[in-house]
Amino acid sequence: MSGMKVDGGDGLGDGAGTALAGVPAFVGVGGVVWEPAAGRLHCDATARAVLGLTREECEEHPEALAARVLAQDMPRVFAEARRALDRETSFSLYFRLRHAEGDARWTHAQGRVVRDAEGHLQRVVGVVRDARPDVEARESHTADPTGARHADLVQQLTTALTQAATVEEVTEALVRAGLLGPAAVRSVAVCCEDHGHVLLLSSRGFPAPAVRALRMSRVEDPLPLSEAIRTGRPVFLDHAALLDGYPQLRRLLPPHDRVGYAVLPLTAQGRTFGAVGLASEGGAFPPQLRTVLLALSGTIAQSLQRALLYDRTREMAAGLQTSMLPARLPQTSALTLAARYRPAPFAHEVGGDWYDAVHLSRGRTALVIGDVQGHDVHAAAVMGQLRTALRAYLAEGHSARAALSRAGRFLAELGTDRFATCALAVLDPAADEAEVVRAGHLGPLVRHADGHCAWYPVPGGMPLGPFPEEDSPSTRIPFEAGATMVLCTDGLVESRTADIQVGKTALLRCLQSAPAPLETLADHLLTAVADPAGNADDIALLLAHRAE
Repeated sequence: MSGMKVDGGDGLGDGAGTALAGVPAFVGVGGVVWEPAAGRLHCDATARAVLGLTREECEEHPEALAARVLAQDMPRVFAEARRALDRETSFSLYFRLRHAEGDARWTHAQGRVVRDAEGHLQRVVGVVRDARPDVEARESHTADPTGARHADLVQQLTTALTQAATVEEVTEALVRAGLLGPAAVRSVAVCCEDHGHVLLLSSRGFPAPAVRALRMSRVEDPLPLSEAIRTGRPVFLDHAALLDGYPQLRRLLPPHDRVGYAVLPLTAQGRTFGAVGLASEGGAFPPQLRTVLLALSGTIAQSLQRALLYDRTREMAAGLQTSMLPARLPQTSALTLAARYRPAPFAHEVGGDWYDAVHLSRGRTALVIGDVQGHDVHAAAVMGQLRTALRAYLAEGHSARAALSRAGRFLAELGTDRFATCALAVLDPAADEAEVVRAGHLGPLVRHADGHCAWYPVPGGMPLGPFPEEDSPSTRIPFEAGATMVLCTDGLVESRTADIQVGKTALLRCLQSAPAPLETLADHLLTAVADPAGNADDIALLLAHRAE
């Protein structure tokens, strides 16, 4: 926080007042907004009281805030801040601040990261409060380690596991948030049985040699995780007992370490299908925590089983979608093509987005991109049929307008209730132009050889399917040597949190400053523009570059 301006007056400036306008007001809770680009931290009066800052300190000595965080808490504060900024997520953490009276007070801060339409960090909005009552309540629970404190543990871990959708998120839930109190988990390994082998699903914190050995292990091997899967019995050991009982681990783990280990079988529907290994700081797990872990092992098993189904369903959905897209794109000396596809973020959804490219006569190439309504197997099936039909019409020699018109009638004759949007661009290097036809879809974005970028206002027709007799108009736009064309589905520029025009503007600006190599450009546009937090749709992206 060194060098950061802190606006702390009772009468906050206009900028600060605006920044804090969206922070909810509760008794004892102060609003804080950090604007890194401006180097400012806005605090209301309650926040100043919680943080122990006077108006003069805020205005003249902002470094006082960072200096008051206890040194032993700084690594955790910075680690949580980095995690929130890197993953664009919310945050919640406890830390201690040294106040003017000399006492160190527990403080709780929570908030969220806000980015602009181009993905740049705009501000961090949060609240702070005095957390001493929380700590006092926890300390009162310590006198009864099998009572309320462990009830809190069960509630916290159960809540975290309920929200975990993937195997990685289950692993994260076991590691983070101090779920085991004084015996904080530092390492986790999650595995399942796969035809006699131990399949490592996820691991955190274990040494690389141990992870490599685990990947090559079998259920019959005399190893802790293998035995838990084979016997269905849990094991609790300290470091010395682990090395004595499993001497083959001595070459994989340090000889001396103050670590405790818990190996829990994962059993669901009466069958042990995997195991989880936990390593904790501070030595062996206390008896009370062992009891809690055994009670929670069923919940962990159910969460992992659900996560495995989620991951496998998502993998199948992505595989089905990818199998319906072209395995390779036609490349010529005059034209280079690149494409990307990213599935929707929900495991059960198979999208209807597609792209295609077809060689035509006289050195021309047709680019196709489209989106069938819906996110299910039916949408994918319709997409596959529509893509095949459109390829056939283009191969037969029909014009872009006629091919798209025939595709609309084909979709109507399928008897489905789905409609589709589509854009078709026939690139003609000999004429330095492209013929574009679109049916309810986004038009082309072009970066010309001089660096100028533009969304071309190509007149469009109705989506394919509902209006089979409607034809889409054809428009010719310039596409000279050195130009690059971008076609995409709305998932790239549309978001639940912003208008589509915001996304289109962000894509145009990104293209203006993006790297030139086409494959690199495709990756850059997909990662820099798409909003993973606000986007619930799949994305198809097709790029073409004319050689100079």
